[in-house]
Amino acid sequence: MKRLALLSLIGLTALVLSACGTPTNINWPGLAADAENAYLANGNLVYAVRLSDGMKLWQYPEKSAGQVFYSNPVLAPDGQLLIGSAGTDNGMVSLDPATGRENWAAPMVANNHWVASPLVVGGTIYAANNNGTLYAAELATGYILWSLPLDNSLWSAPTSNGKLIFVTSLDHTLYAVDPETRAVVWKTDLGGSAPGSATVSPDGNTVYVGSFGKKVFAFDASSGAMQWTADVQDWVWSAPVQDGDILYAADISGHIYSLGAPDGKNAWLDLQPDGPITGSPLVTADGMVVASESGSVFAYDRTGTKRWDASLGGKFYTTPVAAGGSIAVAPMGGDFLVAALSQDGKVLWKFTGK
Repeated sequence: MKRLALLSLIGLTALVLSACGTPTNINWPGLAADAENAYLANGNLVYAVRLSDGMKLWQYPEKSAGQVFYSNPVLAPDGQLLIGSAGTDNGMVSLDPATGRENWAAPMVANNHWVASPLVVGGTIYAANNNGTLYAAELATGYILWSLPLDNSLWSAPTSNGKLIFVTSLDHTLYAVDPETRAVVWKTDLGGSAPGSATVSPDGNTVYVGSFGKKVFAFDASSGAMQWTADVQDWVWSAPVQDGDILYAADISGHIYSLGAPDGKNAWLDLQPDGPITGSPLVTADGMVVASESGSVFAYDRTGTKRWDASLGGKFYTTPVAAGGSIAVAPMGGDFLVAALSQDGKVLWKFTGK
């Protein structure tokens, strides 16, 4: 029944995003954090919440004019907070994270919704739109420099190894784009839709990605040659996460995998907490943390032994975020919008939007 609930939500989200007009706020929230604040995209508003006590610092905008936000906000190296709208404006906006005031808002506009978070490399923003196009824009001004049509809907944040930009698509494809030539260098079929981002290894040589084809793949970043593939039991919604020689992944039946980064061999053969998992695992000093549709957060060490769990209510579809020394989580349909947990699973505070 839990899997059916998630599949219904996915289908409804896809239907709304493909329709004209403003999407209803049925998607899960977007979450980011720095050492001092959490930034939450939830429906018509973006919030800044102080990590020390859960106090609201600001909200954007004061009055919504058709904006709908739910992709993860992105903190750029120059201090901007970037967030795209899935509302009628189809605009990308840059905010001052200290005040919530706009740096710029008008230049970067597409003809469809921003579902994916943008990527910042140097002074350039790379953003994938639901219209199937990858855009490049100036970080300082938001003015679009160029665009490259790919195919079908793009729901995941682009990633990069410093040379190529990697974009997954709902058309079952992983694209590698050269930003200098503005062309696709290679592409490969993933055997199923890929709404989650690709993950680039720390050395930049390998790209890992999961798909609805019930597989996790490793590809050579420069050529696209497959290095290995690992079978999993259900759809992989979000990006796998690397932790040294370990690659963590989860599927929407709630299975968690510890794959060898060099070979794809799974060390956790039967780890399935209590519900569908759509967010990526969060790597911590002691192992990893995941949140499930059941409204629970689980922490495991690197052997797969449970360290703690916390039942908070609502439904977690958003990836937990490292927030200073705490862990921030944002449910859908709960009695709070974002909460902070200690490293041992204790609730530090809950923010309700007020």
